[in-house]
Amino acid sequence: MQHIDEQYIVSNFESALEQGFVKAYYQPVIRTLTERICSVEALARWQDPVVGLLSPFLFINVLEKYHLIHKLDLAILDNICVTYNKMKELGLALHPFSINLSRLDFDEIDMLDAISKILEKHNVPSTAIHIEITESVMLDNTAYFRRIFDSFHDAGFAIFMDDFGSGYSSLNVLKDYSFDVLKIDMRFLSDIGIRSKKILASVMNMAKAIGMHTLAEGVETKEQMTFLRNIGCEMLQGFYYAKPMDGDLYVKYLSDSKLGVEDPAENHYWNSVGQINFLSPDPLYDLTNEQLESGDYGFIRENSTPLALIEQTGKHVELLYCNEAYVKGLKRIGFNSVDDMIFTINNTEAAYYPNMNEQVYTSIKTGQVIKEDHLINGIYFSYLTKCIAEGNGKVMLAASIQTYGGDVDKSTNDLFEKYSRLLIDTYDHISVIDPTNNIVITRLYSKLGFNDKYPEMPLDDAIKMFAENEVAEYDRERFIRSMEPSSLRDRMARSGRRFFQQPFHYKTKSGEYEIMDTKLIKVLMGENDVYIFSIETMSEQAHKAAELFVREHPEYFQF
Repeated sequence: MQHIDEQYIVSNFESALEQGFVKAYYQPVIRTLTERICSVEALARWQDPVVGLLSPFLFINVLEKYHLIHKLDLAILDNICVTYNKMKELGLALHPFSINLSRLDFDEIDMLDAISKILEKHNVPSTAIHIEITESVMLDNTAYFRRIFDSFHDAGFAIFMDDFGSGYSSLNVLKDYSFDVLKIDMRFLSDIGIRSKKILASVMNMAKAIGMHTLAEGVETKEQMTFLRNIGCEMLQGFYYAKPMDGDLYVKYLSDSKLGVEDPAENHYWNSVGQINFLSPDPLYDLTNEQLESGDYGFIRENSTPLALIEQTGKHVELLYCNEAYVKGLKRIGFNSVDDMIFTINNTEAAYYPNMNEQVYTSIKTGQVIKEDHLINGIYFSYLTKCIAEGNGKVMLAASIQTYGGDVDKSTNDLFEKYSRLLIDTYDHISVIDPTNNIVITRLYSKLGFNDKYPEMPLDDAIKMFAENEVAEYDRERFIRSMEPSSLRDRMARSGRRFFQQPFHYKTKSGEYEIMDTKLIKVLMGENDVYIFSIETMSEQAHKAAELFVREHPEYFQF
């Protein structure tokens, strides 16, 4: 290990600052869900022309001992401002920078005033700077430092609690101070074994419960990254993504990096997304500090509640996160994979899309948890959605699937089948047709006495013969146009709905014609468009209204 006499450090520090030997190195912070750069930490490095690169562990303590640390921290801030403006001049996307402050900084000078003057000199906003404070800063004089932090917050700075877990008073500090971000140093956990995972999961659950955002530094492996992502850690920093680099290299890194930089305008959006607790037993409802005393300590295990984060931009949908329970739920309702589900949702031709879209709209409009029942691929299930963030033309939804298993599944299916049969009995006729293949798939149910031969005929011929035999003459042409197989798909797509509804006069068993409600409903069964054709008797009031409306306003029933 390198050893440098402390007097060498003290004697050469001032000149090293003046000659630029001491400068900021930058290590990017990555948004876990998007893997885009959301900020960067500035770290002090001393490249001495005589002894080479000095580790911060060699000179930080010495500078604190000799009351010089504030000069180092302000010099690093000046470096940050130069890099920030260089990025701005080059047209690179801007992001916040974080800087570490020492406890002794506050003893030597008015740190807020000194920082504000440097930012003003370089025309850099306070929102571009995050202040990182270690818990040791606040061991004494709680009221004093609380006033200082309130002043920094009022001036627009975000405050991070750095190196959480490395000391003995972390929990007291969290109780006494208001931080924006809890920064967890992965080095205090020597491995990523089961004990480490339980500790990290507990810390993550606690941070979300008290409304703090989370950042893990020292992330070095894909295993660590994957675990932290799965427990809901919002931001990651470490060698897994990038080593610290000087200002020129960092600017080049930003220009060349495939990661990209997060739009600063989306900061509030992602902070809102970050409030969801992946480890909560009820993640859609447990998004506030009002539900802290659940008594459920299951957060140290893998969450059994299905949870996904789904981002919607216009009509396009992208899944940013889902746990294993959600994947299992998808498979129960007939999807082969997450990609299969996303492809189907993005396919606006899917029969159930309008129902899903309406649920999403209601979630966005109300901000509440919306629970609705759906039928997809012949499977009945409940879907829960909540809009947790909105901005820049996109929304983030937290979603959950409720299905049933074992005996409950059989009981539910039996009840569903029983009441489905009772529901069918309210119709007078139900057929299933396939316009793509020009066939009548089956006649499910009929009590009107229609000819049994229609299912045996090509669909277009069946429609014409059905109109001739079963539809009143003055409605036949309109009925044939409404059922036209070759244009049905396009007409349905233009309507923006998944069904047509029209009144027609049908022949009853008595030989008389009666006006009845007719629906043509698009459903999902395989690769082709499939439709249910249904006829239903109207109430007396609806019967009279339909007769009058069809006679006086026929233009509303044209295709």
